[in-house]
Amino acid sequence: MERVRRSLAIPVTVIVVALLLAAEVARLTVSAAVAEDRPHLALDLAPDAPQVLASVAMAQIGEAAAKGGDPSGETMMRLRRVAAAAPLRLEPFLVKAALAQRAGDYARAEALLRQARLRNPRSPAALYLLADVYIQQGKTLEGLQNLAALSRILPETSVQLTSALAQYARTPGARSELPGILKDNPQLKKPLLNALAADPDNADLILTLAGSDARATDRDSRNWQSRLVRGFVQRGQYDNAYRLWRRFLGMADGPKPLLFNGEFRKIPSLPPFGWELVDSAAGFAEVGDGSLQILYYGREDSELASQLLLLPPGRYRFSAPIKGRLAPGALAWTLRCRSSASQLLEQRVGEGGTSVEFGVPSAGCDAQLLQLSGIRQDMPQDSDVLIGPARIERVGG
Repeated sequence: MERVRRSLAIPVTVIVVALLLAAEVARLTVSAAVAEDRPHLALDLAPDAPQVLASVAMAQIGEAAAKGGDPSGETMMRLRRVAAAAPLRLEPFLVKAALAQRAGDYARAEALLRQARLRNPRSPAALYLLADVYIQQGKTLEGLQNLAALSRILPETSVQLTSALAQYARTPGARSELPGILKDNPQLKKPLLNALAADPDNADLILTLAGSDARATDRDSRNWQSRLVRGFVQRGQYDNAYRLWRRFLGMADGPKPLLFNGEFRKIPSLPPFGWELVDSAAGFAEVGDGSLQILYYGREDSELASQLLLLPPGRYRFSAPIKGRLAPGALAWTLRCRSSASQLLEQRVGEGGTSVEFGVPSAGCDAQLLQLSGIRQDMPQDSDVLIGPARIERVGG
């Protein structure tokens, strides 16, 4: 909870910036037209106009904050005149609330900010300050709800809200409250899932919040899905990672294929147990209709395609035919144990493709990384080839 509070703590200068941004100066007179940019000139033109008094007061508050000081008595007097002459203006409430918050009087700050929100429910400054006051008092849910309302008005603030929501998600009772927040603020759902996916311990919560989106195939969904799966891979929990991966793809229970989509069909996929393809200045790989299209320029070493495998110990044969224009020695298949980096095979691709046997040891090699790489050439030549279908077959114990 303390981390949530710290994440929303804002210095006086930031408060003042928010107040200045939120000030809604009516432009009904000549003086109002210059009140925001040149408040002291406006004061000479119309010294008693509420919008002018408010602008001058806000400018003076900004000057005082920049020097680390409090508003002067004259400034506060102008705000009192604004409140008396235009009781619907919210600036006096915002300033008094900010000062009360700074003094640690959160109950008074909350009451003042509630009044500010009544006057303008869409005031960014009121929403932000009220959220901070709520959280300082331990009313985290109310604070997050105000931040959610703020994010609908100022979408750029959703980054901060996502971080706060991710921290809140780990607190008791959050699981029952978060669905309601996300229902009212659907734009926060995928950023929150992505933030939570950084920690595999959040997997159950993520699946609960994701609902039907656990099988969504858009880019944002694939980002958090892949992030969560990779988190389990990094821990060496390959079975958990693989189960999640199948769930995200909507795959029915069944035996693990030795190689996923070796036919290179255009089907939904997700790294690392599906093909991960590269598109860079060095070249690109693309799944086509029954083949893997590779265009490699030969200028620098580059990984082009990869897939994480979960082969049991034993002997296997890997084959991948090829056709097209291949520069000699430009491409190579490798397979290594992920945990120990022990090399299981390394085979340059020849004109007829690749066909090679390899063995997976009985210990220390629960997962293996298959890679197709481009090898830099002294005299670069383009390679434009189609590879596939690729197959792994068991040939012995």
